[in-house]
Amino acid sequence: MKRFRILLLVFLGFILTGCSLFENPNHPFTNEIYNKSYNVETITIIDLENNIQAACEKASGAVLGITAHNLGAPIGTGSGVVYQGTIYLKNGTTKDIAAFLASDEVDHFEYKMITNRHVVTTEKGVKVSKVQVYDGDLDTNYNATILGTDNKVDLAVISFSSPKYIRPLEFADSDLLKQGQFAIALGSPEGYEFYNSATFGIISHAKRYLADDTDNDGTSDWDAEYIQHDVAINPGNSGGALINLEGKLVGINTLKLASTEIEGMGFAIPSNLVKKLIPFLERGETPVRYVLGINVMTVRDIVNNSYSEYIDKIPEGIDSGIYIAEVSETGLSHGKLQADDIILKFNGVEIVKSYEFRSILGSMVAGSTAVFEVYRNGQIIEVRIDFE
Repeated sequence: MKRFRILLLVFLGFILTGCSLFENPNHPFTNEIYNKSYNVETITIIDLENNIQAACEKASGAVLGITAHNLGAPIGTGSGVVYQGTIYLKNGTTKDIAAFLASDEVDHFEYKMITNRHVVTTEKGVKVSKVQVYDGDLDTNYNATILGTDNKVDLAVISFSSPKYIRPLEFADSDLLKQGQFAIALGSPEGYEFYNSATFGIISHAKRYLADDTDNDGTSDWDAEYIQHDVAINPGNSGGALINLEGKLVGINTLKLASTEIEGMGFAIPSNLVKKLIPFLERGETPVRYVLGINVMTVRDIVNNSYSEYIDKIPEGIDSGIYIAEVSETGLSHGKLQADDIILKFNGVEIVKSYEFRSILGSMVAGSTAVFEVYRNGQIIEVRIDFE
C-alpha cells in the first residue's frame, strides 16, 4: 500500500507536468513529488498509534467519573479531571504529590478536580446535594465536596480523598493550538458502562466564540471562547479532558452541536482560561466580570451603513476594529480610552466582530491586564488597563 502511494504520486507528476520523468529527471516538480513521497514514507501508522497510546496512558488515570445526586437520588453522570493533589502522611504532615514516592507512611491523598458546572448543578443552576467521584479501575465511589462554580463559564472545582495515587494532568498552552492538530477526548460517555473511553480527531478551529444564556432567561448574555474540535463526545463526556499527543490538557469538554444535519462539532473550554479561573473556584469565589464603561460598535457595521452617522469617523484604510462612541466618566476606561478611538487589537487578537471583544473582556479577572492597540488621531498607540 505504501509503495502504491508513491507510485500514484509519481504518476500524477506525469499528468501535471505533461512530460516523462525519465526524460527529465531533474524537473523541479519531479523532485518535489519525490521528496514529499519520501517524507510521507518515513511517518508510519505505528509511530502515530504509539504516540496516541502513550498520551492516553499518561492522561487517562486523571480522568474520573462524577455522579450528581439530589434529593437522595442520582440525577446524572459526567467526567472530571484531576489537576492537583496532596499527600497526607500518617504523622499528620503533608507533601506535594509531585514528590510522591511509594511509602508505608502515606495515609491518604486529597485531590482537586475540574469539571463542568452543569455536571454538579441542577437544571436551574443550583448545586446538587451530593457529589461522588467514580474510579472505574477500582469500581469505587469517593464522596466529593463542591468548592466553587462559575456563573458564566461552565466550570466547577470539586475535591475528594482517596487511598490511591493519581497523577494529576498537566496543562498545555491552549493559545498554541493550531487548526488540524490532533486531539484526544477522555471521559465516560453515556455513563460508566463506557468508563474511561478515548476518542480521536483534530482541532477544527482553535478559537471559536459562541453566545450563551448563562442565567436561563432565554436571552444570550455571555460570549465565551471555545476550542472547536471533531473528536467524538457524548453526554457523560462533559467535564472530561481534551488532550494533545503529549498527554497534556488543552481543554475541558463541555458541549456539542447535535442534529440530524450536524456531525463532529464539539467544543471545549481552553486550558488557559481554565487555569485563570481555578484559583477563584478553589476559594469558592465568583470571578468578577469587568465593565469598561464604553459605548462601542464595530467598524464593519459602520462601514456597512448600520451606523451611517459615524461613517466620517472611520479613516481610509481601517476596515475592522471597535469604534468607541462614548466613554463613561465612572468606567474603568475613563482617562485611558477616548471617544473616536478605534480598538484594532485586544491582547494581541485582531478584533473584527463585537463578540470577540466581549469574550476576551469576559476572560479578564483580578490581576489581568488588557492591552489595546488603538488608532487615535492618525497614530496607532498602546493603551493598558489593569484589573484589580
